Amino acid sequence: MRKNLISLTRRALMGVAAGAIAACLTGGALAADTVVIGHSQPNLGWAYIAAFTKALEAAAAEKGGVEVVTLSADGDIAKQSNDIDALIARKVDVLLVTSLDGNAVVPALQAAHDAGIPILAVSNEPSEAGQALISGFSGPDDYAQGRIAAELMNDALNGEGKVALIEGSPGQSTTLLRTQGFKDKLAELGSKLEIVDAQTADWNPVKAKAVAENLLTAYGDALKGVFGHDDNTAAAAAEVFAEKGRKDIVAVGTGGTINGLKAIRDGLMFGTMDQSPTTDARQALDFALKLANGEALPAKRNIIPMPKITAENVGEFKGEW
Repeated sequence: MRKNLISLTRRALMGVAAGAIAACLTGGALAADTVVIGHSQPNLGWAYIAAFTKALEAAAAEKGGVEVVTLSADGDIAKQSNDIDALIARKVDVLLVTSLDGNAVVPALQAAHDAGIPILAVSNEPSEAGQALISGFSGPDDYAQGRIAAELMNDALNGEGKVALIEGSPGQSTTLLRTQGFKDKLAELGSKLEIVDAQTADWNPVKAKAVAENLLTAYGDALKGVFGHDDNTAAAAAEVFAEKGRKDIVAVGTGGTINGLKAIRDGLMFGTMDQSPTTDARQALDFALKLANGEALPAKRNIIPMPKITAENVGEFKGEW
């Protein structure tokens, strides 16, 4: 009898220990009413993604009763798919996804959808196939940003000249939409601006400088403008142009970043538009909590404000990333 009692006691203690280990692996014990938000990001090394994540976690801490589990794909779509699978296994209440590749992420979104987890696309959107799987989108309108950049470029160059694009990551919806918006708006304006090249910098300012060097080599004095898919790459390119005595090349970006605003104040960039990661993150959190409570979103697509910024109003903006 004593031996059986000891055996039962050991089993109980082992069960408690296993439970404690499991709790550590899953973030610890949570209150029954805690909302767990799974957050899949393409790369926390990207400035905007890092700023958005910081703002999201800060907003969640202010709310109380909310846990955000953030996983970074580190630029690898296979890892993002695995990350989403891990969040599904965690049985999160809501899944926030900023897709690295709008097409490649669809199978993982399908798995989350099949598991009954509401999905909110944030910051960028999945492909058309993924649209049917998400509850909604919250963030900037990348297509509109491309259109705004086209308006700025067209105004700065009076609608004439050869221009090039320094794009984000290939295949990412943000990249595709900003380029398409830029092209479509130029066509609508009847602009004579000619897009002579488009090269990727993967959102990396160092790569953007190399691209700027390549563009100068390829087009020389004929190059009149560059649209960088974000301010940091646009500002990096503008620095190269200035160093080469080509401050006449019009640089336009997007985002309203610290570097972008400084470049506008310094006369290196012509303009950009504001994309606040704090506004983006707080709206995403509010909508995630609505979905967790079974509430409908205001609309399928919910866009944050994106005002133009030029030398005339740059003093009104501080830059967050």
